[in-house]
Amino acid sequence: MNRPRSNTHSPTRSPSPTASAFAHQRLDAYHVALETFAGVEDLASRFSRGHRDLRDQVRRAAAATVRHIAEGANRAHPADKAARFLVAKGEVGECDACLEMATILKLGCPEALASLRLNADRIAAMLTGLVRRERRRVEASA
Repeated sequence: MNRPRSNTHSPTRSPSPTASAFAHQRLDAYHVALETFAGVEDLASRFSRGHRDLRDQVRRAAAATVRHIAEGANRAHPADKAARFLVAKGEVGECDACLEMATILKLGCPEALASLRLNADRIAAMLTGLVRRERRRVEASA
């Protein structure tokens, strides 16, 4: 019997990440990136018209971070995984730079901006660990 899906779960977390067929659902980096993306979307939606370029860039960088983590996690070869995680790390660095500019320009709540930047730093650290792990796997298989 099919049951209707409940909407009681968090919008940034699937109801049961361990039950997913997708590897990215099991990565904390993915969930923190998704949470950061949601925060960036909320913050950027309030940027004034004069800051359209910065708004668009921070949104793209946050979204690309999420996508590249998911893509890397679901690749089969460790070298491919590491490459995608490195791209995601570059994107989250870009996101952080945009958030720093937004802080300087006072485009949002200082606490919200600081929280998003801390998340960006956490994501970068987790991605560094994922890249190291995948590189060790490549070396072990050589």
